[in-house]
Amino acid sequence: MAFGREESPARESDELIIFMGKSVEIKGDIHFQGSGRLDGKVTGKINVDGTLILGEGAMISSEIEGDTVIVGGTVKGKILGRQSVQLLKTSVVNCDITTPSLVIEEGAQFNGGAKMGSSAAIEKIPTPFPLTNEENKRKPVVQAVK
Repeated sequence: MAFGREESPARESDELIIFMGKSVEIKGDIHFQGSGRLDGKVTGKINVDGTLILGEGAMISSEIEGDTVIVGGTVKGKILGRQSVQLLKTSVVNCDITTPSLVIEEGAQFNGGAKMGSSAAIEKIPTPFPLTNEENKRKPVVQAVK
C-alpha cells in the first residue's frame, strides 16, 4: 500500500522482458514474448508476441513482426504490426509497413509504402523455438506463409 492506496500488481503484458542498450549489437534473429525495448543495433529478424519499442538510438536492419511496434530510431527492412505501428518524431523509417493502425508523429521520416485497414490484418506466423545443435543438423526449419 502506498499513500493509502493499494498498488495494482503489474500485468504481465506491461513487464519489460528484454532491454538492449545502445552499445549492444546483435547479428541474428530475436524472438520473445512480452514487451521489450531495443536501443542498439540489430541485423536479423525480430519477432515479438507483444510490444516492441525501438528507442531513439536503435539502428535496425531487419524484418520486424510484433503486436505493437513503436519506432523512435532508424529502421530499414519491413515492419509488420499485427495491431498497430507508431512512428515517433525521432524515427527514420525506410521500409514498407503493414498494419491495421498506423500513427505517424509530426517530424517522423517515413520513406516507404503502407498497407492499412482490415485488409492489412496480419495472421501470426508461428515461430519455432530454437533447436539444439543436434536437432538443427537433422531437421531444417521451414515456415509457410499464407
